[in-house]
Amino acid sequence: MIKCISNSLVCILVSLLSLNAFAQNIDVDAFEKKIQQTPNAYLLDVRTSGEFGGGHLPKAMNIDFRSPDFNAKVAQLSKDKPVLIYCLSGGRSAQAAEQMRAAGFQVTEMKGGYLKWTTRMKPLEGVPDVKHDAAWNLADFKKEIASSDAVVVDFYAKWCAPCLKMMPIVDKLAEEFKGKVTVLKVEADGNQAIMQAYGIDEIPSFMVFSKGEMITKTSGFREEAALKELFTATKK
Repeated sequence: MIKCISNSLVCILVSLLSLNAFAQNIDVDAFEKKIQQTPNAYLLDVRTSGEFGGGHLPKAMNIDFRSPDFNAKVAQLSKDKPVLIYCLSGGRSAQAAEQMRAAGFQVTEMKGGYLKWTTRMKPLEGVPDVKHDAAWNLADFKKEIASSDAVVVDFYAKWCAPCLKMMPIVDKLAEEFKGKVTVLKVEADGNQAIMQAYGIDEIPSFMVFSKGEMITKTSGFREEAALKELFTATKK
């Protein structure tokens, strides 16, 4: 009886160790080391192609987690190779990793994602040569959102096609609501501290504040009518 119980405990321990070996979420330094130690692994970036085009980890491959053909593309990968996965801050990669593990892949996630990687000044490739806007100081940003009854914050990047498509609409609405709504634009590149502080893991994203209190938060492309709703979100 004791031997049976002992054997059962060993089996459980082995199973837990196996799960820990394959289902990992590790910090940036450990992730970089894992890349170096497993050169045969798939380094998978699951952000959008636009985000990927703004810069990515060296030798990474891109499969957009939100694309309809994500599962079909993943199915073409060999399950004999480990997968090292990341997104902007960890949200999408966690969901993608869960699906891939269920399909039999050995997946390691990077905690904090691309944002954390860039704040640690790790190597990148594919970064376009563009002039970035001045970065915000986090303390100054907090003062700005606390100083008005209505603040719309536009998180964007110059390489993000949906962001650029919406920019003229945002400017139009800013003029229309001048004196009533303050519009702040935060470029993703160079403002990682703000992105992380407010949980922005995808661009384009918008947040609405009233006297520093967050009223609503949304991400993805929005038509003019939907954008206008953000400018009226603080009205009672």
